Amino acid sequence: MEEKYNSFFQPQRQSKTGIVLLFLYNIGMVIKNLWVFVILFFVRKEKMESWIIVLAIIAGFLILIVSAVLQYYHFKYYIDEENEEFVIHEGIINTSVTKIKKENIQEVNISQPFVHRFFNIYKLEIDTPGSSEKEVKISALTKQNAVDLKKYLLTETRLENSLTEDIEILENQKIKELRSIKISTLSILKYGITANYIQSFFALVSLMIYGFSELSNLLKKAEFETQLDYDTVESQFLAFSIPVILGIVLVVIIVGILINAIRTIIKFFNFKITENNQSFSFEYGLFNTRNSIVNKSKVQVITETQNWIQKKMNISFVKFLQIGKNEEEKNVSAVPGINNTEKEKLISTIWKENPVFTDYLKPNFRLIIVNTFQWIVLPLILVFFIEKDLLINYWFLALIYIVLAESFILISFRNLKLFYSERFIRLKSGIWDIDTRTFEVEKLQTVKISQYFWQRKTNLGSITFYTSAGRFKIVALNFIKLKKLLNYCMYKIEKF
Repeated sequence: MEEKYNSFFQPQRQSKTGIVLLFLYNIGMVIKNLWVFVILFFVRKEKMESWIIVLAIIAGFLILIVSAVLQYYHFKYYIDEENEEFVIHEGIINTSVTKIKKENIQEVNISQPFVHRFFNIYKLEIDTPGSSEKEVKISALTKQNAVDLKKYLLTETRLENSLTEDIEILENQKIKELRSIKISTLSILKYGITANYIQSFFALVSLMIYGFSELSNLLKKAEFETQLDYDTVESQFLAFSIPVILGIVLVVIIVGILINAIRTIIKFFNFKITENNQSFSFEYGLFNTRNSIVNKSKVQVITETQNWIQKKMNISFVKFLQIGKNEEEKNVSAVPGINNTEKEKLISTIWKENPVFTDYLKPNFRLIIVNTFQWIVLPLILVFFIEKDLLINYWFLALIYIVLAESFILISFRNLKLFYSERFIRLKSGIWDIDTRTFEVEKLQTVKISQYFWQRKTNLGSITFYTSAGRFKIVALNFIKLKKLLNYCMYKIEKF
């Protein structure tokens, strides 16, 4: 056991199977970047001798094999015990050295993509604050090495401690596992059916519109032996297509839901959450197995997304934003289809309690007037001045837009709230998918309130909360109450 951990302090290479993986990766890069030239080479009019083609292919493969071997032998990683850094040497011609302070390592993810499964190896990615990209990737590690390295990098003890103490800490973490939660396949399926289907629907509708447009252009350009009146054909086609289009829209909705459900199950299959004293880990995936560890002390914001159907099904989507992360990043740690009981258990292990709120602020009704002018009145005025006839001829579409837009504005206003307690702040917003973002007051970087000059009479203003995971703003609130909340937040920030 001691030798295994001690090896991290000496430069070492990846698993030898990684040579094959690097070779396949090089082939993929060639196909990705030079596929046009490869096709032109084989379809050119001037045919080349078969032996020349075979020789070129063999030479190409030899170059890729040599490149893979050189990449393997020039890639080394180790832990610099003296400087508390994780160091990687890589490169053949242009060599590079990457050093990451152990204290800056925020997240370590282990995954097993589909190709890696054939070789029984894993990929390890190290993430640090301030970048949306993974800082370091080690493509070929054995499972034991990947797990041991991940745990060691995320251990909060200093490297000056003796090796025996480090090993004891790792063993104690295994013993002190608090609980393990598994998200059932049924819950993941429920989430897949009820989430993101709007995006899938619009994507398929766009594809359908594009298809009809291309079909229409084809009819215009087609040459028929018999003389046809295109306008007559088009009018008959449109009259006939109304029920067909409705049927296609229904099929598109169903297909969109099925595609999203299948995609969600493949991505989050067999989702397991394992908790210990300092962190919790996520493991999931059908073809591409991922394993990530999130340090509890680095969680800045917990975001829950839930719509009306998911609320009835008792499921939601929870994201954990850490230092340097924001909600738009794809690699944010998230749990799909988690129920209320599981969610409360998970949050209580991070914050030692579940936030309870008795006080809240709601925006003033004037926000409805502002949004109505911004999203309804102003666009219609612009359309009227730019294309008056369009607005007159399609007045019924304008009416539908007014009704839908005003409905969305009213629903959004009803859901927009700011909750606060002695320890936590929560922002609630959304129209269909309702987002609640919760964070600790003491972890805020700063808080800012602002007021436009025209808001002074109405005593309204806005407040912005700055965290290490991004900023969050809410407008049209009582400015006097915002001042009190600002003073309290600044007191808590300075105190801690």
